[in-house]
Amino acid sequence: MTPLLVVAEFRCSEDGDAELRKQLDRTLEEVRAVEGCLQATVWERPAERRYLFTTMWSDRDAVRRWVENEFHRTILMPGFRRWCTEGSFGEFALETDHDRARKCAACGRWTRGRPGWSEQGPATCRQCGRALAWSSDATQRDVGGV
Repeated sequence: MTPLLVVAEFRCSEDGDAELRKQLDRTLEEVRAVEGCLQATVWERPAERRYLFTTMWSDRDAVRRWVENEFHRTILMPGFRRWCTEGSFGEFALETDHDRARKCAACGRWTRGRPGWSEQGPATCRQCGRALAWSSDATQRDVGGV
């Protein structure tokens, strides 16, 4: 299986931003429920009213199922036409997947995990066995990830 990364970036008007925010939780619920969705995350830059949706899919048929999803067709697509002032889409086939690594807060060692594109692992430190908790000092806010 060669996973596909789909990236959708949007900039909203001030009024549109408020409307899109009302749909973010449901959007993530709907997309994650589609057969073949491996991961879905939305990143935002609030000061710029920008959103970056990243989704990993098992194949093109899974992407098609999302495009044909009733919520996507009847709420999101018409909404984006009203809410957004800019947008772009891209689809990329994963050619090489490097390990993801997390640093253990307890012992300071790094632990690698696969698949690298997934935020789910690694879950425990290879050195001391403690849980590897996610934390962030980033200025951007993750509004949801699998």
